[in-house]
Amino acid sequence: MAAARTFTELKFWQRAREWSKRIFYLTRQEPFKSDRRLVAQINDSSESVMSNIAEGFGRGTQGEFVMFLGYSIGSLNETQSHLCAAYDREYLTKDEFGELFEEGTEIRKMTVAFLKSMTKFGSGVKHMRKYKSWTDQVWEVYERTTGKQRPELFRSANSQEVEE
Repeated sequence: MAAARTFTELKFWQRAREWSKRIFYLTRQEPFKSDRRLVAQINDSSESVMSNIAEGFGRGTQGEFVMFLGYSIGSLNETQSHLCAAYDREYLTKDEFGELFEEGTEIRKMTVAFLKSMTKFGSGVKHMRKYKSWTDQVWEVYERTTGKQRPELFRSANSQEVEE
């Protein structure tokens, strides 16, 4: 598949959406729905997983997308913690808990794999380098060799200036 044009084309966003939807429907059943605080927290955090993916995608820079994918993983962990609390309070059966927790783990794996593909060596944000111009490199050799600074006229805005 070519690059996604919208966040809705991302498979891990689609899975996060279905996961959040399933959690929401389970929180509408008794006795779960009586625990309003946990219901609000688990629904907010599960929705935040997909929302952060979408927001990062729409930010326009790869760096911001990577940052928001990190937020998404954090929300995913929070949701899994809330699932543990729901299971401990006997709002979820063992099977429901196991399926939801495992689905969260699969979504995390997909997100991490996507992040790794964005940040592999030679691509993306992780390895962006600022290259010095050839002129700055030559003047740096001059400064090291002679011990003198380049004349003011030849100092670029990017060069480091060290006053003696």
